[in-house]
Amino acid sequence: MPRLSVNCYFTDNEFSFIEKQDGYNMKKLKYSSVKLPPGTIENGIIYKEERLMKLIKDTFKLFKIKSRRINLIVHEELFTFRKIEVPIIYKPTEIGDYLEAQIGKTIMIPFDDMKMDYIIHKKNEDSYEVIMFYAPRHELKSYVDLFYEMNMQVIKTDIPPLALHRLYYYRKHDDMSVQFETDIMFLAIFDDSYSLYVFDEEIPIFSLVQNLNITELQGEKYLDTLDQEIAKISNYYRFNMNNGDRTIEKLVLFNMSTKLTNEQVHDYFYEEGALMKSEVFDMKTISKIVDTLIDKECYIPLAASLMQPKGFW
Repeated sequence: MPRLSVNCYFTDNEFSFIEKQDGYNMKKLKYSSVKLPPGTIENGIIYKEERLMKLIKDTFKLFKIKSRRINLIVHEELFTFRKIEVPIIYKPTEIGDYLEAQIGKTIMIPFDDMKMDYIIHKKNEDSYEVIMFYAPRHELKSYVDLFYEMNMQVIKTDIPPLALHRLYYYRKHDDMSVQFETDIMFLAIFDDSYSLYVFDEEIPIFSLVQNLNITELQGEKYLDTLDQEIAKISNYYRFNMNNGDRTIEKLVLFNMSTKLTNEQVHDYFYEEGALMKSEVFDMKTISKIVDTLIDKECYIPLAASLMQPKGFW
C-alpha cells in the first residue's frame, strides 16, 4: 500500500510542499508554498538553518502535516548533468565504477565529495552514451540533516526536470499508447528565475537555470527574454549538439510564476503553423480527480510524488 509522504522543493526564494500518498492517488492533498526571508538559501546553499527549520515547522503545524517521510527534490543549482562516453568494453553494470574511476582524470568535477547517478542514453558501436548526474554531498546532506533535526527522514530524492517530465506524461500511467517524444523542450517559469530542459524521450540531455532581476523584467519584457533564450538554445541544440540534423519540435511551458497567467504565456508563444509547436501545461489535462486549482508553485512537489520507489539517488 502506498505510504503517505511530504514532497518538498526549495528554491532560493521559496519552499513548496505537498503531502499525499506516493503514486497516482490524487485524493486528500495538503499543499502550500511559503516565501523565504532573503539570504536563507543562496545558490542552493542553506545559510540560515535555524530560521528555515522554524519556518518549515510552523508551516507543517499550520497544515497539520502528519507524515515523517520526506521526498526531497534537489535544488536546481546543486545538481548538474552531462554527457559521458563510456567504452563499449564495459558492461552496463560496470559503468558506475568506470565513472567513479574517471573522476579527476577525464571527468573533472568542481568539488571533492559528490553524490552521483547515471542513465544510459544510447548504445553506439564502440561506446555507451551516458548521462551522468551529480551534486555536492555536503550541500545535499544539509537538507537531509535539516529534516532529521525535525524527526523526519528523507526517503527519496528527485530532480526537477525528471519530476516535470513525469507530470507532463502523467496519462502514460493509464494509457501505455502514450509515447515519449524526442526533441522536446520544457521551460519552467518562476517569478525570479527560469529553467530550460531538452529531452530525448524520457532522458534529459540539456539543462539551463537562470536567475533574474525581476524588478527590471516584468510582463512582456520577461516573455521577450524567455523567447530569446528559447531561440538561442534551439539553435545550440540543432547545430552544436546535432550538426543540423535535428531540431526542437515541441515547446512545453510550465508557468509557475505568480505574475504571469497561462493565457498571457499562451498568447505570446502560440503561433499557428509554427515549425516548433508550443503548449502551456494545464493541470486540467492531468486528471479529473486532482484539484485543478492547486498552487502553480506546487507542481514540482506534486510531480515528485509520482516517482518510482527507488528514487533518484
